Amino acid sequence: MKNVKRILALICVVILVGMYVATAVLAVLDSSKTMAMFRGCLILTIFIPTVAYLYMCLHRYAMYRSKRSDPYSTPSPSRGDSGGSDKKQS
Repeated sequence: MKNVKRILALICVVILVGMYVATAVLAVLDSSKTMAMFRGCLILTIFIPTVAYLYMCLHRYAMYRSKRSDPYSTPSPSRGDSGGSDKKQS
């Protein structure tokens, strides 16, 4: 799961850097379609990090609610728990 998070984070970084470069290039160019593309880049530059932040908050909330470190792992079965106390009997 850790590698999946890293790959998704890297993809988001690449997308954001691409959006910043596209925004800078479109700000310099002068064409009939440039302004619409510039607005789209600015909107996505705000939208993508916001959605990523909301996803992280929801994921953290889900982890807090389930009290597990990984939501995709299966819970381990209890080992010989008969419901008694944990004290040794002599």
